[in-house]
Amino acid sequence: MDFTTCHIFLLNIYYEYESQRLSIQDFEKILQYLESYFVRRWIVGIPTRALGTTFNNLYKQVKQKNPEDLVNGLRQVLISFEKTQVFPDDNLFYQHIINEPLYNNKSSAANERVKFLLESIEQSLSKERVDTLPMSLEHIMPQKSPLRKEWQEMLGADYNKVHKELLHTLGNLTLTQYNSELSNKSFEEKLKILRASNVTLNQYFRKVDVWNEQEIKSRAEYLANIAIKVWPR
Repeated sequence: MDFTTCHIFLLNIYYEYESQRLSIQDFEKILQYLESYFVRRWIVGIPTRALGTTFNNLYKQVKQKNPEDLVNGLRQVLISFEKTQVFPDDNLFYQHIINEPLYNNKSSAANERVKFLLESIEQSLSKERVDTLPMSLEHIMPQKSPLRKEWQEMLGADYNKVHKELLHTLGNLTLTQYNSELSNKSFEEKLKILRASNVTLNQYFRKVDVWNEQEIKSRAEYLANIAIKVWPR
């Protein structure tokens, strides 16, 4: 995630743990809140410039807020932040997951974050782990333009608009090792591979027969509801 600005805060948390004033369970909860803070801000598109100052003072603020419970103290401080330091609420987080393009053809770093997003959602869906390391991001509705006739017909009269607006949104992305096989194929052909996938994330496609604007947004809503639980506020 390249979230190095939190290191100065984490050094203090490590010290609390080493001094046996913080359990490993609470340490993990603190890490979860830090990850949530970063992920939500990234999805909403808030610049990271202010975070250096934020994390320089965060440990002191948390200790002042709740010296006996650092987990709740951290949560209270993060929620109290406003403007450039804000911890985005569920509604804002939800809306951006549904509507904002996250995939970026020009940024492998951004796409690694998108993959991390889907990997984390995948892990929350099942106790059985699949190895997602060799997997890649796959666009269900293909990137290649102009779209094949089958895709134009499925997307409807506004297929160009739908393609432009929803192509890189989370609702249209999944994880697979079959990128070359899926490629620019029709949705019917893609379904055969996706429905046979061992990835829990792809079991969603067992109940889907068409892929259009409504279905892409429905899946985005499904993923957004999970993301709110994976990255709590």
